[in-house]
Amino acid sequence: MKKTIDKVLVSNKMIKILDDLKVSFNANDLNDDIIEQMKVLRELFKEVQLPTIVKSIRLTYEHLSVHGSLDNLPYWEQEEIEIDDQNTSISYYLDLLYNPNNKYNKEEIKEMNAMLKEIAEA
Repeated sequence: MKKTIDKVLVSNKMIKILDDLKVSFNANDLNDDIIEQMKVLRELFKEVQLPTIVKSIRLTYEHLSVHGSLDNLPYWEQEEIEIDDQNTSISYYLDLLYNPNNKYNKEEIKEMNAMLKEIAEA
């Protein structure tokens, strides 16, 4: 029997977690709770079967655990995305997750995944 998913409920939970994460990161408060929230978010994306996003979230929280931010990704310079106090690297990434089915967002997430994986393997 196939498990049925209340996509609206899952989507609402995702949005709530994303909103909470943005507030936490804007307060520059990287802590274990944020990593745990990202793990919960990852499980929600598993439920709706978005493997690229699931992988991305795992790579991101592992990277954050080691480096504390996403600022060291060459992605920002390559895409000429200005990162500052108003537009942080993690905020930009989280904004992509609000609409992960958008082809441009998915493309950017895949590019970030490749960079995160490369850094993790170095």
